[in-house]
Amino acid sequence: MIRLILFIALLVLSPLALAGPIFDESEKVVEIFQSQDFDANLAKAEEGDVRAQYLVGAAYLYGLEEQEVEVDHEKGLYWLKVAAKQGAAEAYGELAIAYREGLGVEQDASKYEEYLAESGERGMRSAKMELVDLYRDGDSELAIEPDEKKYLYWLEVTAEDGALISMRNMAHRYRQGRGFEVDYEKAFEWIMRAVELDDLTAQRMAGEYFEKGMMVEKDLVKAYMMYDCSGQVFLATEL
Repeated sequence: MIRLILFIALLVLSPLALAGPIFDESEKVVEIFQSQDFDANLAKAEEGDVRAQYLVGAAYLYGLEEQEVEVDHEKGLYWLKVAAKQGAAEAYGELAIAYREGLGVEQDASKYEEYLAESGERGMRSAKMELVDLYRDGDSELAIEPDEKKYLYWLEVTAEDGALISMRNMAHRYRQGRGFEVDYEKAFEWIMRAVELDDLTAQRMAGEYFEKGMMVEKDLVKAYMMYDCSGQVFLATEL
């Protein structure tokens, strides 16, 4: 108990130790969660280990049958908030889920949006993509309306992150003048960035630019090469 009190005091007085994802993209977080040594992680959590705090919080929030950890939403939310205070993007994401689903708390759309945005701003890719979907379509259950401004913000963020569908949709938006001024040059830039990542649909789209001489010199050979590489994938629509 003394160690826990000292840790909380240190956390309040100290700057954030980190701000971002606490797991690498190469790590299999679900497997780590399921195979964790809960008792060992609980001890580590009390000593300030942010990964352990997240794993313990998630175990309490959802339960962990293999470790005989029963669902305890109150404890789960407590440890996730402790991890979030240390800047753990994943912890903010789990808190967003809790407020979206009403796990231990009443459903709260504003809290869901707040925590999800925090997770996204701290680098959680899944949170960023969820924000794109949320503000494009809205959420009738939570009475969240589509928001074009926020949608375009997160669309560009995810495109910069390398999400191919977002890159293509940025190209569509600039080409069609939806949310941005019509700008064929920027549309083509986004297409070519996706082409560099070997996206077949982007190659098909680039083929049209070369075929029609849009923003580039008309080049039927390059157009054919793009179409051929793409396997004649149909022009993408915004999803």
